[in-house]
Amino acid sequence: MPKTYQHIQTLLAAGALAFLNLHTTSADDWPAWRGPNGNGISTESEAPLKWSASENIAWRTEIPGRGRSSPIVTGDRVFVTTGVEEDQSRRVICISRTDGKILWSQSVHSGPGGKMHQDNTMASSTPATDGERVFAAFVDDQGMKVVALDMDGKILWTVTPGTYYSNHGFAASPVVYGEGVIVNGHQDGTAFVVMLDRKTGDEIWRYTPDVNQRSFSTPVLTQYEGADQLILTGSQQTLGLNPATGEKLWSAAGPTEKFVCTPSVGHGMVFSFGGSPDKKSLAVKLGGSGDVTETHVVWRSERGMPYVPSPLLVGDYLHIINDLGVYTCIEPVTGKVLHTARALGSTYSSPIAVGDRIYMFEDTGRCTIFENGSSFSVLAKNSLDEEMYTTPAISNGQLFVRTTSALICISESK
Repeated sequence: MPKTYQHIQTLLAAGALAFLNLHTTSADDWPAWRGPNGNGISTESEAPLKWSASENIAWRTEIPGRGRSSPIVTGDRVFVTTGVEEDQSRRVICISRTDGKILWSQSVHSGPGGKMHQDNTMASSTPATDGERVFAAFVDDQGMKVVALDMDGKILWTVTPGTYYSNHGFAASPVVYGEGVIVNGHQDGTAFVVMLDRKTGDEIWRYTPDVNQRSFSTPVLTQYEGADQLILTGSQQTLGLNPATGEKLWSAAGPTEKFVCTPSVGHGMVFSFGGSPDKKSLAVKLGGSGDVTETHVVWRSERGMPYVPSPLLVGDYLHIINDLGVYTCIEPVTGKVLHTARALGSTYSSPIAVGDRIYMFEDTGRCTIFENGSSFSVLAKNSLDEEMYTTPAISNGQLFVRTTSALICISESK
C-alpha cells in the first residue's frame, strides 16, 4: 500500500533539522534544484492533477535563448537562467509568479560557450536562492563564473573559482548551506568543489578531488547522528564531506566513473547513480570513515539504471526512470526490484513528489502522475505538447514547468 502523506512527512521530519540553518526562504518555496531539501519532495500536500496546453494554464511566458536549468521559486518570484547565443550572454531572469511578467533580465556574463554535449546548453545549472540573493553558476571557454544578485537584479558579486574544461560542458547546480554557497567544479581539467561566502563571494573552503573527471551531479545535504554531511558523487566515487570545512569524511568506489544524477539519501543510506561508461548504482550506509567500499556498501545494481534523470526516494520506495523511459521501483534498504516496466518515453527530467503523488515528465512534455507505491498505479496523464527537458517546481499548489521555449505556470481552477 502507498505510504500516506502524513507518514512521508514524519520520515522527512527526521532529517529536517539538518536544514534549519540553510535557508531563510519560506516553507512554500522551491529555492533550489530539486526543492527545499534537494530531494525532489515538496513540503506541500497538493498540486495540479489535470491540465493540457490550454486547460489549467495560469500563464505562459516566452524565455529568450536556450537553457536546461530548472525554475526555482521564492515568494512571488520565479527565477530561471538562460544563454543567448547572439551575444554569448548568460542571463538570470526574474518572472512574476502572479501573471508571468518578466520583471527583469540581467546579463551576468558573456563569453564563448566552450565545448559541450549536443544536448547541453550555456545555462544548464539551476540557480539557488537564500531568500535575499540568487546564486547562479556558468562556464565559458576559460573558467567557471559564480554570481550573486539581489531580488531586484543587481549584481552583488562575481567570482571565478577556477578554470573549467569538459567536452560535455557544465550542469551542476549551486547549494546553499549556512553562510555559504557550494559549487561542484568536477571536470576533466583541474577539478574542485568550493564553498563561497553568500554575502561577499570570498572562498571559505576548497576540496580537491582525487581524480580530475567531470561530474554534473549536484551535491545533497543530509544529517547523520547530529552532524551535517554533504553527499557528493564524482571522480569515480561516492563520498561525504563536512559541509562546514570541506573535509572528506568517507568515500566508496563507484558505482561508475562519471555522474549526472543527484544521489538520494534516506534510511541511513546514500543511493548513488552513475551513467558512464556503464549505468550502475550502489547503496552505501552512512556512519563510516575513510574508504568504506568493503565495509558499508549494501547493494549494487546495473538493471534499468539512469544517466541523466535523478531517482526519487519517497518513504519505502525508490522510483527510477532511466533515459529511455524504463521505470523501476526498488526497495531501498535491500535493493530488491519491486516493479519494472517500459512505461514512458525518453526522459531527461527528474521526477518530483507531492504528497502521495509522483510526477514524471517525458521529453515530449507528457507527464505521468502515479501513486507512491510499488505497482505504478497511474492517476493521470497530461501533456503540454512542448519539448521539456527540465525538472518542475512546486509552490503554493502551482506547478512551474520550463519547456524549450517558455516557462509555464499550471494551476487548477478552484
